[in-house]
Amino acid sequence: NGPVTTRLMSVDDAIAEGAMALFGEKYGDEVRVVSMGTGLHGAKANRPYSVELCGGTHVRATGDIGLVRVVSDSAVAAGVRRIEALTGEAARKHLDEQDRRLKATAAVLKISPADVPARVETLLEERKKLEKELTEARKKLALGGGSSADAPAANETVAGVGFLGKTVSGVSPKDLKPLADAGKTSLGSGVVVFVGSGEDNKASGFRSFGETPETV
Repeated sequence: NGPVTTRLMSVDDAIAEGAMALFGEKYGDEVRVVSMGTGLHGAKANRPYSVELCGGTHVRATGDIGLVRVVSDSAVAAGVRRIEALTGEAARKHLDEQDRRLKATAAVLKISPADVPARVETLLEERKKLEKELTEARKKLALGGGSSADAPAANETVAGVGFLGKTVSGVSPKDLKPLADAGKTSLGSGVVVFVGSGEDNKASGFRSFGETPETV
């Protein structure tokens, strides 16, 4: 628990005290300097560990601040970062809420709170694997056929040009390119067209001419 002091002085004196003047900032003849604590070692022993050009402070000692919890850290400009934090009672409530959410998540997963990160990572890996398997299954269905609603892709020659076309359902736009690539491999040379509708019933298409695919 160290003292917090506020003094008015010239910019040069403030810099000599250890305050940092930000490049591009304009300062008046007199600036407010806030110093916190003591305890530096070596040549600067017993000097404040924080000396800042600041508009002011609401505490008389660092202990008045209490618990501090950093909630965000972002870059706002080259060499400048913005750090946001909660203090005191607000910080305690934030930690309590984080703890409540962690325990609720652990309860849903039926594991201990300490095992949540590893379990979430495993679930994400399993989802990625299932999505890959689903994409492959849709590709095989589109190219090889299935029910009457998902007939095999039409493979024929039109005006001397190979053509393969297919309408598929439940396929996202990102899955159409792999389908077209597989169709192009099967067709060899020609035109490949796949038209699909996703879960939102929005139509999307992908076409491939020879070796060059194009999204439409």
